[in-house]
Amino acid sequence: MKKSILYLSFLSIMISFSACQSEDESTDNKTISIENINVDAEKAKVSELLDILAQATESGNVEMVEKIWCPKEGTMLIGTENDEKLVGWSEIKEAVGRQSGEFSEILIAITDQNIWLDEDARTAWFFEELNYNFIYNDKAMSFEGIRFTGVFVKSVKNEWKLVQAHMSVPSVMDVE
Repeated sequence: MKKSILYLSFLSIMISFSACQSEDESTDNKTISIENINVDAEKAKVSELLDILAQATESGNVEMVEKIWCPKEGTMLIGTENDEKLVGWSEIKEAVGRQSGEFSEILIAITDQNIWLDEDARTAWFFEELNYNFIYNDKAMSFEGIRFTGVFVKSVKNEWKLVQAHMSVPSVMDVE
């Protein structure tokens, strides 16, 4: 239950790589000049969106979360429990809205962040490690070392949109 609560609350933070482009919005007729791509600037844009996602979660700002996610039904969020698979923006948005009122005093610390881009800077994938603290049912809760990974695609409007995310909680396996 704690993992489910964590997952659903984190939705307010954060499958297809083309989910934000409709067929009539393809970039086939556009020439992309790879040498003109500022990789550091593109990574900084993605990093800023991840920071905004954390801030939106802390403040319960569902509208800000919505601006970061791709609004199409091809988006996906996978949580830490076996049944936590939200497919489509409408499912994600519903969960974000439901959770925004159930948690208080949320504090998210990003302790590690890595971002990579494909060769034409139209797809970015990331890894973050997070510490997540909040109050639920008048009880302080804390999860450290949450792993958050995902994929952003650049829309035809040159905006990065989150299309896929996955959260996991590290566990210790006793394998002999």
